[in-house]
Formats: sequence, structure tokens, C-alpha cells
Amino acid sequence: MSQFIGRTKKSWPGLASAYEEISAARKRLIPCGNYSITAQFNPRRTTNSTAAVDEESIRLRPCFLCTDNLPPEQQAVFYRGEYLLLCNPAPIFDHHFTIASVKHKPQEITSSLNRLLQLAWDLSPGYAVFYNGPACGASAPDHLHFQACPAENLPFLKTLSFLPPVKELSSVRFYQGQQIDRSIILLESQNSEAAAREFLRLFTIIQKILDINREPMINLLCTAACGYLRLAVFLRAKHRPAAYFASGERRIFVSPGAVDMAGMIITTQETDFNRLTGEAVRSIYREVSLPEDITAKIINAL
Repeated sequence: MSQFIGRTKKSWPGLASAYEEISAARKRLIPCGNYSITAQFNPRRTTNSTAAVDEESIRLRPCFLCTDNLPPEQQAVFYRGEYLLLCNPAPIFDHHFTIASVKHKPQEITSSLNRLLQLAWDLSPGYAVFYNGPACGASAPDHLHFQACPAENLPFLKTLSFLPPVKELSSVRFYQGQQIDRSIILLESQNSEAAAREFLRLFTIIQKILDINREPMINLLCTAACGYLRLAVFLRAKHRPAAYFASGERRIFVSPGAVDMAGMIITTQETDFNRLTGEAVRSIYREVSLPEDITAKIINAL
């Protein structure tokens, strides 16, 4: 992977510049009670954080993940006959990839879940693969894609050992995130088929409890190590917090996706980076996450 990044940087000066910036990016640790998050100041992510994802805006812009619209300097690795592995042009990490479907089709997880799990195995053990739902973090909801980054950079993964399992079904252990201000269900299994089956069952239960027939608002984070798949499901209530739309000093320009929910909060404004507090982080997490009582109903329904 490092060689691929190196080759691409040589042919793409813009990417080389982006990686120079990310290596010097400012970060700070923010205590939030029972956990801590890392804030990163990353102005290059402004386009992603402000992306208009309504149907009309998407219809009027060219898809930036379609092959014909990729930057001419962009190199790619053809992955399992269906996807292109690409260097993300606005990286958050020193290794940050986008894995985009060759075909232009909507961001949708039920039909692509097996590929997400396979990708986690193929990139194990050093990488985490993540998925942003079309209504909660995906800046290209019209084009199916995943992303991958070094697992060690995501603070949430370090908390997994503190989560006690709440259920075990069909070789899958379920964990519910508690005291971390986010509604999380973690599936752990040695068997990809069992993990996929139980996730799809969970998916259906969420739809039923929320009384919806569309994809629930979720972010996924998947890792594979020591023979186990771990699939964290962040259950969302909304895309962006009220502070994102506020004016003046009340505004906090944070648009949470999977990386933010996993404890690396990206700020594109220096003022937000400097004044973000633990209480503000906790408030954002609670606001954009599904309420705990509904998460408890979902767990009970399993």
C-alpha cells in the first residue's frame, strides 16, 4: 500500500502536497469523561464537510467517483473485478484510501456487505474499513464506495476491550456501546457468513423498530484481526448537529461521518479546532446518535 501511495504521489503533485499537509496537521486530545477523542485541523476536508447531498444537488453535479471524472493523475488498483482502490485526494491519515465501485450505483449496504467484510480481511490486520450511509456522512451517496485507513488511528477501536458482550447468537457476539455518548452495536465473529447474516437481521430489526423501509442512518467500521471480524454499527438519528447550522460563536462546523464517530473529529475551521471542548463533543455525539432507549429496544429484539 505504501508503494502504491508513493507511485501516485510522484504522478500527482496535488496528492503529494496533501500528504505533506496531513503529516504536519495539528491535532489535540480532548478528554470527554469516560473516553477521549482526537481533534484534527484539516482545511482540505471542507468540500467533504459542506457537501450538498440532496437529490437536486447530486443530479446537477458530475459524479467525482466515476472513472471518466477521476483526476487524470489518479492511479488505481483494480480490486476483485468490481472496485477501484484509490488514494483519497483529501486524506485524513497518512494512508487513506477510497474503494469505489466501477459501476455507478447508489451507496447501499445490504447488497455490498459481503465485499465490505472481504475487504476487511484482505487489508487485515493493519487497516480499518468504513462505510458512511447515504444520509449520514457519504459525500457521494450516488456512488457506492468504502474507505480504509490505519486502524491504529481510530480512538474508538482502543475502547473495544472495555465493552462487555450483551448477547451471543449463531457464533456472533453482540456488544452495546455504553457511557460513550454514542449508540453502537458491535458484531464479532470468526465467520463472515454468520456476521453478514446477523447484520442483515439487525438491519431488518432496525427498520421495523424505526418504521422505515429505507436504509437506516448508520456508519460502519470493520476490522479483521486474530481470526475475528469486528463490525461496529453506529446508529444515527441525524446527519449534522444543530451547532453546524448555528450562527456566530454558537456554530461548530463538524459534520460527523464514520471517522468522527470513531473518535477522530475533523475540524475544517481553525476556530472550531481551538475551542472544541469535551462537553461540546459529548453533546454532538448524543444529538446525532439514536437515543439509548431505542438502541435497547433493538438489542432486545435480537
